[in-house]
Order: sequence, then C-alpha cells, then structure tokens
Amino acid sequence: MTAKHHFPDLTDKAALRAWMAARRTEAAHKPAPRSLAEFRSTQLKKLARTMQDDSEPSNLPQDRDRPILKFALDGKTVRNHQAEASVLGDWLHTLQTAVQSVAYALDDLRQRREAGPVPGEIKRATRLFSGPVFASSYGMILQGAPDLGQTELPGSGTEALLDKAINRIFDVADGASKQSDAEEAVLEAVLPLGRRAIKQLSDLSHILASTGTDVTLTWESKSTISRTSTLTSASAARCRKALQDAKIDDTSERLIGFLVGGSKQRGFIELEIEDKLIVVRTAKEDVTGILAAHTEKEVQVDTHVLIARSPGGREHRSYVLIELQNRRSDDVSS
Repeated sequence: MTAKHHFPDLTDKAALRAWMAARRTEAAHKPAPRSLAEFRSTQLKKLARTMQDDSEPSNLPQDRDRPILKFALDGKTVRNHQAEASVLGDWLHTLQTAVQSVAYALDDLRQRREAGPVPGEIKRATRLFSGPVFASSYGMILQGAPDLGQTELPGSGTEALLDKAINRIFDVADGASKQSDAEEAVLEAVLPLGRRAIKQLSDLSHILASTGTDVTLTWESKSTISRTSTLTSASAARCRKALQDAKIDDTSERLIGFLVGGSKQRGFIELEIEDKLIVVRTAKEDVTGILAAHTEKEVQVDTHVLIARSPGGREHRSYVLIELQNRRSDDVSS
C-alpha cells in the first residue's frame, strides 16, 4: 500500500527538495495514463487524495482554533503550480461573496425581507483569510475569522453560520457531480436559499466552467471534522445551467389554516392546511408570542413568497410572515 505523503516544512528547502524527489520516484513506477480522460481522472484523484491526506497534522502553520477551507485548482488556467491571477482573483472574490450570501439565506436571525445588502455581522462572521499555499497543481488554505462567537451572532453558536454555509456549498458541488439527476440535486440544495445565493453560486460556477478550471475543496471545523468535494469545469457548467434556467418569482399569498407549532430557536411557525404542513419564517423574538396567542386556532396569515421553478416543473416555495391574526369561525371569507 502506498504510504501517505505529508508536506514538509516549506521553509526547509532541503526537506522540500527531498519530498518532491520522493513524489517523482513514486510517479515513475505508476503506469502512464493511456488517454486524456484517464489523465484528467488521475489528476483529480491525486488532488482529492492530497487534500484528504493533508487533513492530518502537518508542518503548515495553521491556527487549529479557526476553521480551514483548502482549495486546489487544476486545469487549463494552472501551469507549473501557478494559477492565472485573473482566474484566482475572481474565484476568491466570488467564493467569499457566495459564502456570505448563502450564510445570510441560512441565518436564523435573517431579516424578514431579503432585499438590501448582507448585514455587517454576517460578513464579519463569514470572512475568509488567506493562508499558506501548498504543493498541488495550485493549492491555498483559507481560514475563518478569529474570535468568532456568540457576541457577533447571538444564538448561532461559534462557527455555526460559516459551517452551515460552507457545507451547503459542498452540497451543491456534490449534486452537480452526480452522473444522473444533477440538475435536480443542485436545485434541491440551492432553491431554498433565494435569489441572492442563486446568482452568486451561478457566478461561482461560471468562473470554473468558462475557464476550464477544476477545484477540489476540503473543509475542516469544530463541527465538520473533514469534508472533501470536487467540482470540475464540466460539473460546474451543469450547475450554472441548472441555476440559470430556474425561474424565480416573488409574490404575496394569504394562507388560512391551523397554527400547530413552531420554533423560536430556528425562527418559524407551522400551519396545517388541508393535511399539509407549511413552514413560515418569522422573527425569532415573535415566535413565543404567536404560539401563546394562536396555537391550535385557525389563523389568517399574509406572507411574502419566493417561488423557484425548474425547467422540469419542480417547484419550491419559501414563505416569510408579514401579518397574522385569528380567523373567527363565523368569518368564512378569505
């Protein structure tokens, strides 16, 4: 069995040369790929193995109290362990923006309406900072913000929001990599996030698809020991197409049903309407009062609805509370 390789101290030139020589010797004993597709597959497997192996302790200077996102770029824009500056810059900027947008969509403290800029506390909680590069086609380590905790996001817990956002992006990458039903898998992960996140994730996919670049990502945090995902330029193209083809509509809708539950911690109430359970998001501080006054009663709920429809006809609805009141039994009007 091939031994795992751990990266040397990058400041020790002799150790680095010896490490690279060992890698070349190992490569010389392996059969050469017989086709371009086989070569590409081998390279992606090497990237994934490198990222996974490096999840163990190494000599890279990392702050283990901060979450770590490692990414390795490969493909047309990477040559001799160097990435084109324009592609790398666009990737990093769009990745950060996408993380913020997804985090805002998943935040339990999100405002009732999604319009307007991402709040400053969300941006601070999801900042990524550049760290060292590592041996691969082109690899870089990003770290989460230091001192991330409940003073910034009450109720969210340390790293919780950033961890949820990164894992959702990994869900999208994994879905896009499926051999069948990739479109449905992407939409399942993205549509509930709303317009802003859909656009940012579409832009992130476009960078890879349009430049012929692949990326392998590994995420490590206190909540996620290690998770690795690969997004090739081809799967990124499938992801972008699925998101671009989805039709997004905003509307208002009045719901009439029985209030049967909710969660203050997660900021929603539940309505039972004709044997269906509808989840309506609302401010956390309002949930307790609403449940105390209206549980098991028939209510009239005015909502703002985001509707996302895929070309195949799949539909997702996301409800946000505007106004709620009891509906008297003798009032049968809607």
